Amino acid sequence: MSGKSSKEIYFDNAATTAPLFFDCADGKSPLPYPANPSSPHGLGIRAERKLADARKDFAEILGCRPGEIIFTSGGTESNNLAILGFALANKRRGVTLFCEPQAHPSVIEPIKFAAELGLAEIGDRRDLEGPSRGLRLVCLSHVSHETGDICNLAETAARLKRENPETVVFADGAQGFCKEFGHTGVDMYSFSGHKIHGAAGFGGLYSGVRLVPFSRGGGQENGLRSGTENLHGAIQTACAAKHLAANLEENHARVAAIKAALREIAYALPDVTENALSDVVSPYILNLSFAGIKGETLVHVLSENGIFASMGAACRSRKKQKSALEAMGFSKERAESAVRFSFSHLNTLEEAEIAKRVVIEKVSELRRILKRPVS
Repeated sequence: MSGKSSKEIYFDNAATTAPLFFDCADGKSPLPYPANPSSPHGLGIRAERKLADARKDFAEILGCRPGEIIFTSGGTESNNLAILGFALANKRRGVTLFCEPQAHPSVIEPIKFAAELGLAEIGDRRDLEGPSRGLRLVCLSHVSHETGDICNLAETAARLKRENPETVVFADGAQGFCKEFGHTGVDMYSFSGHKIHGAAGFGGLYSGVRLVPFSRGGGQENGLRSGTENLHGAIQTACAAKHLAANLEENHARVAAIKAALREIAYALPDVTENALSDVVSPYILNLSFAGIKGETLVHVLSENGIFASMGAACRSRKKQKSALEAMGFSKERAESAVRFSFSHLNTLEEAEIAKRVVIEKVSELRRILKRPVS
């Protein structure tokens, strides 16, 4: 096969997914009428009930009480609320904040901001090894947005709490919610609608600890997130989440086969390496480095040929800072030559086979043009 793919193949699902409208209870448009859940009239009361139903759906998936689910505008706001809300709630007592150096910017930046405001201190990850004392918030990624490495949240949280009973554990679940098992054992967990075929501009946070809001207004979401609720987003995302959660094992297997097919690139081409910190990696993400070729160059070439991938987190790509791969310990050259392919249960094996052929062809062409020797 040569030239542009006859179909467009979207392998950037870690950035965003196609919104899908699964059949809800009545199989109709969820809200054919204007509705504000805070309005006291009949339509408002009806809307409030639908919002409560959506909250119950998320609580059932996360194994918590509906009252512990806070609806937000997305994963970024959820992460900010978890970190800054906890720091505000404990500013008199004092709290130390920890996160991975490769964490998503929506985790790293609020931690820095909390420190700048004098609300908390930033801890060194090395201080998490062994017994310690003092209140601390440890921020984990359920699934790495860059490499797909999976954190065993229950095991990690249990260990951290044994070593320091004053530990509170928060998990960024943007890449793990309704895709991976094992979101229990933590005190807070965030999710994002548009990562699971739900609505953009909608997300949520499970919190089993006290938070203080950093925005004020009408007192919605038990006073923790003021503003008119995104009812349509809640309903659509709840439908998507229920569908994905019910088919999690089937989707996992399907996507694993797609990833395995595309991973064969590393066997067909020399000097191609997979980037991950462990063998426990989500099938939804495949990060490959193509030695001698800038990731940005390859992403553009693939895009011109109908294959859409990325160089990593869209939020980080706009910033002139060390990449997540470099923060993980990979060399700058390896990080700069990396491309992230990320999948959905809507992708197919046929797409993986087509993409594999296009990638092999285009990498070979680029290496000939750049006259890069291969080992």
